[in-house]
Amino acid sequence: MIDAGELRRRAGRWRLAADTTRRECAVLVRVAELSWRSPSAAEFRRVVDVRLRELHDLADREEAVADLLDRVADAAERAA
Repeated sequence: MIDAGELRRRAGRWRLAADTTRRECAVLVRVAELSWRSPSAAEFRRVVDVRLRELHDLADREEAVADLLDRVADAAERAA
């Protein structure tokens, strides 16, 4: 059986994943802000915008999993 400590470690790993995802978002934002002067610039920004939305959603889900694991760990500790 998984104990509360293991749940908290897993929550920590999920939080690290969310932080990594958010850092990737920041890099994409900086790349998208570059001043490109070509016909494909609008398409490039559109692709980056789509990816940013996906990454923001992913980071939110990762954070939600970490929160859930923390709540389960709290409940397990109270039950013990």
